[in-house]
Order: sequence, then structure tokens, then C-alpha cells
Amino acid sequence: MKKLFTFILSAALIFSMAACAGSNSSEEQNVQQNNTSSETAVEETEEQEKAEETAQAENVDTQQQGNRTLVAYFSWSGNTEQMAKMIQEETGADLFEISPATAYTDDYNALLDQAQQEQRDNARPEISAEVENWNDYDVVFVGYPDWWNDAPMIIYTFLESYDWSGKTLIPFCTSGGSGFGQSLDSVEESSSGAVMGEGLHVLGDNVAGAQEDINEWISALGLNQ
Repeated sequence: MKKLFTFILSAALIFSMAACAGSNSSEEQNVQQNNTSSETAVEETEEQEKAEETAQAENVDTQQQGNRTLVAYFSWSGNTEQMAKMIQEETGADLFEISPATAYTDDYNALLDQAQQEQRDNARPEISAEVENWNDYDVVFVGYPDWWNDAPMIIYTFLESYDWSGKTLIPFCTSGGSGFGQSLDSVEESSSGAVMGEGLHVLGDNVAGAQEDINEWISALGLNQ
């Protein structure tokens, strides 16, 4: 009887230990599965964040590499400068002033004589600065006043200083009433390789109220299409 009791007790202990071992093994598997699931979720989140960062970086690079617009202008009285800033406001473009290394006279009559002499000499007045990152620009607005039925000769200095291949050049002009004069043909000739867009002329006295006309003109150019 005593032997039978001992046998039953031993069997019960063995069964109990086996049950505990099975329970511990199951718990360990659950823990391992939970850890694996957590690690997988973290890895997926990190991969998603990296993918988003890469996409954003590629988008920034694309914007920096092209599809940028520049408004370059020469202005003596301030009318062309005002028009240039209106174009900048509408397009969000960069702005560049075509400034002579040696300033023009402030005397209007003396200026007319100087401008006429530069035309006779086919002069190329020196510019005080260069456009940075020229190759980044796809569209370049070029503005100037009409002098003696033509663009000031410093405009041709600017145009001939850069490679226009693959770029779109859009002229704009202010004057007392003569419009672009004969400048458009000369501008196109001096910017070899550029595609010429439709220009806009505004009377000097009307520049202050020309924002709506400028916006309509820019919209018609379809630069964002």
C-alpha cells in the first residue's frame, strides 16, 4: 500500500512539472511572438519614414535643379524696376538688377546723348554683377526702357554674357509711347538658343496701375502648364 501511494505521488509530481514546463514554454513563445511583432512594426515605421524623407529630398532637388524663374531688368527712371517687381510678385521669381559698373548720368538730356552714342558705337557697357546659378533658370523675364527705339546697349551685354540654350526669354518694356521699337529682333539675335515668349509693353506713366494687366499677361503665357 505504501509503495502504491509513493507511485501515485511520484506520478502526480511528474505530471505537475510537465504542465508547468508546458506553460512556461507557451509563455516564452508568446513573449517571443510579441517581441517579433513589435520589432517588425518598428522596422516598418522606420522604412516608411525613410521613404518619405527620400521623396521629400528628391522633390527639393527637382525644384532646385530646374523650373525656376528669373526677372532680370535694367531701369533708369524706376518705371522698369517697378514693373519687374510686379512680375516677381505674380510669379515668385528671383530678381536681378542689370546694373552698370559705371552709373549713367542723372541728367535726362545728357542720358539721351549717351544712349545714342552707345548705339552708334554698338557698345557693350560693363555690368557690375553676374547672375548666380544661371543654369538653374528655365524662364527669364528681361526688362528695359526703350531708348531711341531700341533696348539700352547694356541689355545686349547681359544677353550675350550667358548661354540661352533651352531657356525661355520673355521681354518686357516701358517707354513714353514707342513700345518695343526695334528691340525685339535684336534681343532675339543676342540670346541665341532661347525661345522667345510674348512680351509686354507698358507706358511709363501707367506702370503703377498695371498689376492686373501684368497678371493677365503672365497667366496667358501658361508658364505653369
